[in-house]
Amino acid sequence: MRRPRRLARLALWLAAPLALHTVARATTLDQAIAAAIGHAPEIVIADAEADAAGARLDQARSGRLPTATLTGTIGYGRLNPQNFFGLGAANVTPRAAQATIEQPLFSGGSVSAGIDQARAGVVSAAAQKVASRNQLITAAVEGYGNVLAAADMVDLYSRLVSETAEIERQARLRFRAGESPSTDVAQAAARLAEARAGLSRAQGAQVSAQAHFNNLTGLAPTDLEPLPANPELPATLEEAMDVASHSNPLLVQAEAGLRAAQAVKRGARAEGLPTIGAFAEASTVRDQFFPDYRADSATVGIRARWQLFSGGRISGKIAEAGSEERAAEARLRAARMQIGEQIVSTFQEVRTMLLVEQAASDQARAAGEALESIRHEVRVGLKPQLDLLDAEREAIATQANRARARTDRAVAAYRLLSLLGRH
Repeated sequence: MRRPRRLARLALWLAAPLALHTVARATTLDQAIAAAIGHAPEIVIADAEADAAGARLDQARSGRLPTATLTGTIGYGRLNPQNFFGLGAANVTPRAAQATIEQPLFSGGSVSAGIDQARAGVVSAAAQKVASRNQLITAAVEGYGNVLAAADMVDLYSRLVSETAEIERQARLRFRAGESPSTDVAQAAARLAEARAGLSRAQGAQVSAQAHFNNLTGLAPTDLEPLPANPELPATLEEAMDVASHSNPLLVQAEAGLRAAQAVKRGARAEGLPTIGAFAEASTVRDQFFPDYRADSATVGIRARWQLFSGGRISGKIAEAGSEERAAEARLRAARMQIGEQIVSTFQEVRTMLLVEQAASDQARAAGEALESIRHEVRVGLKPQLDLLDAEREAIATQANRARARTDRAVAAYRLLSLLGRH
């Protein structure tokens, strides 16, 4: 009986590290983006505004539907007809009720204009929702990359501090042994102080990057996977321009703004036209004019209204709407020019950052190889200590450039996706 129990305990003991590793998986970029979307109040605001725009569309559509109203009054009083019809004073409970159903038949176009305006608002709110989401994603990618770059910088400068401290120690030993001048000691001490200052700056930048990442995503800024390759992007600038012309949120909003302005103008013109509707009314009255008074009625008919003179109010609204329409057209042209320029710039930036990242990787690799060679040459006395210190500094700089270039490459790719209205 004891042997099976021991085997079971051994199996649990061996499985425990695997279970812990499964639970504590590293955070990926996609997970960070999803967390940012679920964490940010900007998305909640955009969702609420989109819902409000949908509610305004429902309100506008209701102008085509029938309405039903019910009104009633009841009171208590005393009537004194002064013996008119032989009626004397009496206490009464006057009450009345009326039910009305109306169906619009013709509104001069004001209802359809209001629906078009509200529909444009729905499109604009949806585009703003996409824009907010894309901006948040780009910010999350940049924050994710900054955390990784900051962690690399802290590691690099920590290693540099250790290596320069060792170099300074060896320089002091050689100086005491009379094998090197005091200049080597001073130079090594200066580089050690420089490395410590760089480490302090890197640690400060890491704290800021981690705080920003946590604020964006609500996640702990630790154990992040390396940045992945770029997402799928248009192969040519022409393809990118074509996609942006149909789905860029700023363009979609500008086009919706123009349609809304045109609808407002049609609605202003409709105020100068008649409105026609069908109605049905039923009413009942009790004790309204003298005791025991009773009256019931039912009416079906057509009701029309036409304002022939408004003192200039309608013409002023039409002029105002025309000015807003011209402004909306100008905003649309400006948006097209702005987005076109941004697409060209960002598309080229994506290609440039890919080349910069590759060049920075090659430079870092070459600097690392040079550092190893100089380290051996200094060890055997072929080169002075200062050359090793310079090589250490150059290697750190190239590795820092590589970390920064990796983040810049990813941010440029997601910024292009944001301009395309994707993500």
